[in-house]
Amino acid sequence: MLNTIAIAFLLMFFSWTVAPAQPVMLHPDRMREDLRIFRTILERGHPSLYAYIAHDSLDAIFARAEHSLDHDLSVIAFYKLLIEVGNAVHDGHLLINPPPDAARFSSYVPIILKLIGEDFYTDTDDFGIPIGSRILAIGGVPAGEILSRLMNYAPSDGFNVTRKYRSVEMFFPQYFNYGFGQSESYEISYQTPSGERNVVNLRGEPFDSLKLRNTRRNSYFANDHGSASGMDFFKSHINPRSPFVEFVSRHGIEVAVLTVNSFGDDIVPFKDRLVQIFREIREKKVSDLIVDVRRNDGGYRPNAIHLFSYLTNIPFREIVAESVTSLAAPEHEYVTRMLLDERRFLTEKFSGYPEGDRWVLRHDSAESIMLPEDERFDGSIYVLTGGLTFSAGATFALDARNNGRISIVGEETGGGYYYHNGEFPAFYELPDSHISMVMFMERIDHVVADSTRPPGHGVMPTYPIQLTVSDLIAGKDTQRDFIFDTLIAIKYAR
Repeated sequence: MLNTIAIAFLLMFFSWTVAPAQPVMLHPDRMREDLRIFRTILERGHPSLYAYIAHDSLDAIFARAEHSLDHDLSVIAFYKLLIEVGNAVHDGHLLINPPPDAARFSSYVPIILKLIGEDFYTDTDDFGIPIGSRILAIGGVPAGEILSRLMNYAPSDGFNVTRKYRSVEMFFPQYFNYGFGQSESYEISYQTPSGERNVVNLRGEPFDSLKLRNTRRNSYFANDHGSASGMDFFKSHINPRSPFVEFVSRHGIEVAVLTVNSFGDDIVPFKDRLVQIFREIREKKVSDLIVDVRRNDGGYRPNAIHLFSYLTNIPFREIVAESVTSLAAPEHEYVTRMLLDERRFLTEKFSGYPEGDRWVLRHDSAESIMLPEDERFDGSIYVLTGGLTFSAGATFALDARNNGRISIVGEETGGGYYYHNGEFPAFYELPDSHISMVMFMERIDHVVADSTRPPGHGVMPTYPIQLTVSDLIAGKDTQRDFIFDTLIAIKYAR
């Protein structure tokens, strides 16, 4: 299936590329009807609606939302209200987007930013602002307040914030316009790495200009990876969706670095590519393998299984149970499309397994392929994870965590540790506001080796390593360098 970032781009595409329009206003009665439909979809079809919020607490949020609909609102204002409700569910697969007609922006805040901790830092050297300058305020709004407000637009599993931070980075110009409105110019207050405070007024830019400059982010680490051109590195390393391998020599040791930015490729070509990659790794006779899934937002589960079968020396399991609360998409007249056949993947799959108020499947048809490959890699394995590691990407990281012999380096994954929602997406459009949403209807409970971890978080790395401001300025890949300079160096120093 499409991963959530791909779906988000589909939903947002037109609002990022067309000219501005007059605000569309909605009557309270129209908004109440859309809110009712939105609530019914969630209450009848969401597979884990009350996992992170009590029933009465969510009821109270809906009641406050309805009570606030006592006057006309713009579609964007109503969208922001739905976003606040959706954010309370804590589901990274629940996507809500305004209609193109209501969010036609011609001007965006033009700075490219990176979040380190809870602070924004410039990620390019545009406009005479040095890389690594900390943003203090935009348009007089303190940076902390900006982050707090924009986090609502970035769905995440449970109480995880790493996915929210990475999503805010990626969609910052769009989210900023949602939260604060577009402007012809933006007053930027910042502090340089040397401590000097400055204020600059920058004209807003169209999306195409921002998209081009985004390829030159220092946090893509083109120089550290041996590339002189940010654009070329973006095309060869950041943008590709198919897996690729490189062989990097550090300290006289050659290491295979396998980058898997997505599991969204068709299953047969993906598997064929893995055969080629691991044949090449065997021919090189390397003893260390880094698997980079920091930008892997998910995709097809069999692809993640096939990859892990090359890394494990024992059979493995992923799923305790799959469950749904409905055998059909609720409020069906407002469904605009489905990527999968509803009867086959809901009714026929689950109807024979009722348990209480839901249907629960407790066997995994994919377990037959969760076996070590004959040509598996038997050396030392390190997996790089980040906030964008989500859905099937996070499940792959959990396989590595459960395995025990694989080191995980980087950030907590954006995908949930104990469970995630996924598998069957239903696309909706609310009839009056034309706000679109995607709800995934299955809950997937995971096999976990360590059940002592608190709920509501992602897969934690063995070695939590964060990008530092000094490494951002230098363009150094802090997390990957930790594997080379610490873990591998210590291994061969023994």
